[in-house]
Amino acid sequence: MKLFGVLSRLGIKQVTPRELDQKKGMVLLDVRTNKEYEQGHIPGAVHIPLSEIGDKIKKLKKDKELVVYCRNGSQSIWAIKRLMGMGYKNLANLKGGYHAWKRAHR
Repeated sequence: MKLFGVLSRLGIKQVTPRELDQKKGMVLLDVRTNKEYEQGHIPGAVHIPLSEIGDKIKKLKKDKELVVYCRNGSQSIWAIKRLMGMGYKNLANLKGGYHAWKRAHR
C-alpha cells in the first residue's frame, strides 16, 4: 500500500503487535470510530476518533511516545500525518492495526 511508504519517507516507525507488547511508557491511541472501539479495543488505549483529533488531542502530552492504531493500519497513517502537523514528533504506527493485534493475541 502506498500509504506505508509515506511513513518511511516521514521517518515514522512501524511497531508490530509483538513489539507493542514490549513497550513501556507510551500512550496507545485508537483512532477508530466509536462503534469500532465499542466492539473491542486494546486495553489501556485512549480513544479519539480520527474525525475528532483536532479537538480532543490536546489532552495528550507531546513528550510521550504515541503509538497510533486503527482497524487495519491505514487510517492511523492519516492520524499520524495530522498529529505531525500539530507538533507531535514521537509517533509510531501499529502495523496491521487492531486486526493484527487481535490475531497476535488469540
